[in-house]
Amino acid sequence: MRMIFYFAQLIYVIILTNQWYVLYLACIMVMSAYVQRRGLIYPLLNKLTVFVPSKRLFVVITSAVAGVLPIAGRVSVSAGILDTIAPKDDRRKHYGILDYLSTHHYYLWSPFEKSVIIPMAVLSLSYGEFMQLMWPLTVIAVVVPFILIFTLLKEDDVIVQTQQREYAQVEWVNWQLLTAVMVIIMLGNYVREHTDIIKTYLEDNDLSIVSAAWIGFAASFLLGSSSRFAAFTAILASIFGVEFLPLFFAIDYTGYMLSPTHKCFAIGKMYFNTSFVTYYTHIILLCSLIIAVAFFLVA
Repeated sequence: MRMIFYFAQLIYVIILTNQWYVLYLACIMVMSAYVQRRGLIYPLLNKLTVFVPSKRLFVVITSAVAGVLPIAGRVSVSAGILDTIAPKDDRRKHYGILDYLSTHHYYLWSPFEKSVIIPMAVLSLSYGEFMQLMWPLTVIAVVVPFILIFTLLKEDDVIVQTQQREYAQVEWVNWQLLTAVMVIIMLGNYVREHTDIIKTYLEDNDLSIVSAAWIGFAASFLLGSSSRFAAFTAILASIFGVEFLPLFFAIDYTGYMLSPTHKCFAIGKMYFNTSFVTYYTHIILLCSLIIAVAFFLVA
């Protein structure tokens, strides 16, 4: 009887705890697929062309709206929108990095994004608790792209015109991703239940917090996946303590942003012919600020 109780407890703690996040993520997928399938963003953008006086401000708002869409491949959506307002000459090269940065602050704060959902699930954090740790990094990630829009673009670099509604064929649910998230949550549950043992092992092998963070960076850089970098972030924070979440997140996020396997690079280059030098210069600037603030927060 005691053995049955032990296995029942094991199933609950390791396998079932926090799995409601998977259902939450599935609901987001269905909602985002509907928005993308029906092209619901375009009427809003058409209204903006009438009411926004500054062309650069229009780019800011367009980037902000497209950047927070809870849909897969939102970089493609925003790139398609920005392509219609970008000039056809060499000036359009700035739009690639602006599109990239404007659609990637979302990963630090949106309750609809798996890079937020996974750490919340693994660390048993509410959204408020998550943002209490992450808001300084989020401010930088949101503000810097909008400053760059006014720095890199002139009013004449923006050609505002009406957007057409587009109906896209999309998958409603990514079952592979949902399965991966379930496994990540279970791994996080296991780590949380055995934190002391894992910490002792790491200390015996002289693996410091900084060393662990750079391992996460290398993995995120090689894999170029938001769900995978979030998984590394969550697992490392569950081992070393939730107070180190901003540091692990900042470093792993940087690896993800710089990854050559990150498909958003190819999208921006295809639309705007933005050079890799332009990409890396501005990404390193942004991520250096984020990492510096993260070190300050955990110091």
